[in-house]
This record gives sequence, structure tokens and C-alpha cells, in this order.
Amino acid sequence: MGERKIVFRNEEIRYRVRNEDGIETILMLHAAFADSSLFQDQVAYFEGDYRIVLIDLPGHGTNSGLSNRITLKDMPEICCSILSEHRIQSCHLLGISLGSLVAQAFADQYPNQVKSVTMVGGYSVHKANKAILRAQKKEGLKWMLLVLFSMKRFKRYLLSVSCHTERGKRLFEQGIQAFSRRSFSSMSGMNSFLVPKSAPMPYPLFIVVGEHDLLLARQAALELHRLESRSRMATIAGAGHCANADAPEEFNTLYRGFISAL
Repeated sequence: MGERKIVFRNEEIRYRVRNEDGIETILMLHAAFADSSLFQDQVAYFEGDYRIVLIDLPGHGTNSGLSNRITLKDMPEICCSILSEHRIQSCHLLGISLGSLVAQAFADQYPNQVKSVTMVGGYSVHKANKAILRAQKKEGLKWMLLVLFSMKRFKRYLLSVSCHTERGKRLFEQGIQAFSRRSFSSMSGMNSFLVPKSAPMPYPLFIVVGEHDLLLARQAALELHRLESRSRMATIAGAGHCANADAPEEFNTLYRGFISAL
């Protein structure tokens, strides 16, 4: 799938590119603990018309072997370096859960390189996020206890809360194989993404949530949509947290409609 490498701070960052001839580019950023295989159905659907760039987060997938000097905090700069390598001036950003936070951080730091941001199962790094951040801290403690006793139990738990359908769970399980205890050290730096802003975002924003995602996540999506008057929002039936993997046909249709109308 167009495997590429770029050197970033003396480390090799691996990524994939499909359809170099695509006029517009979609940069896809996966959920925590999974990898870019979570976008299998999106790649198959969009690669005929768009250039697709997929980057596994530090500690995940093909980048699970990076040293802990490279962390989530570096992802916006890594994305910028890859776009520059391919002379891509601007792109659509599609982020799932944690990937949506990276997408927003990139958009905040490199606003001129952004055509749109789509967040699936995510929340704003700028506003309406206090309740969900508190809940995340509690969830993090649960993760620590599970990891302490068994990585297998931890991964089973993640599968149960990340996807609602068997198809989605298979994709998530495929991506989670490379994640290890060592990977956690690469997940630091997320707090650097949190930049309070009350003004509306300057880019087209599409907020997607699965009907079976946590109530708190659905409420956060609704509140963000209310605050971002120019945003679009969709709730996907039959889908959980990673709605793109749970209900790919509906998601792909909605997403194509969003970016093609811009």
C-alpha cells in the first residue's frame, strides 16, 4: 500500500500513500491502540478519487518500534513534514477518537494547510470538553489496572468499548496487535493539544458519532455542534465509538457528501 518512510529527529516514521495522482488529499488518523487498518473500508472507497495518506501514531502499528523520544505531541509536525515531502499544500483531515485530537491540533498549528476536519468519536480540544476530560482521567485509571494484570484483558476491554459490530471489532483487533506496554510512553503530550478557544473554528467541521457510543461522547458532540454554528453533525445508526469501522457504507456516503460539497 505505497509504504513510505520519512526521517524525523533521526527516527524513521513509516506511513502509506495511495493514489499519488489524486487531486485532493485525505489525511487519515486512527484511534488510540489501533492502527491505520481501521480505515480499510475508507481507503477502498475513496482511493479512486483522492490521494490517501495514512500515518500510524507513535507506539502504534508500523510505528510501534519508535523510541519514546517521539510522542503524540510531535504528530502535528510529523504530518506537516509528510505533506511537505509530497508537496501537498492542503488536505482534508479525518480523525477517529484520538486521531481527531491530532487532526484538530494540526489544524490549530497549520491552519493554511487544512481544507476540512472530520472528527469521529472525538471531542473538541478547544471548548466544551471539561466533562469528557474528567471522565477520561477515570478511564485512564481503569486502563492502568487492567494493563498491570493482563494486556490480553486490557485489549479485550478495548474491543468491547471501541466498536459495536463484529466487522468493526475485527478491524480494531487487527490494528491492536502491535500495541504493547512499551507503547504507552509514546502517548504522552496530548495535553499540548488542548488550547482553549471560544471563537468558531475557521475550517469546515464535520462531527460524527455512533448511536451506541457513550452518552457523554454523544452529548459532547451535540454541544460542540451547537457552539460551532457552521459545523455539520451526523449520528450513525448501529455504530459505536469507531463509527467508520462499524458502519462503513453509511459513513463513506456521508463523508463523501461533506467533502465534495466544499
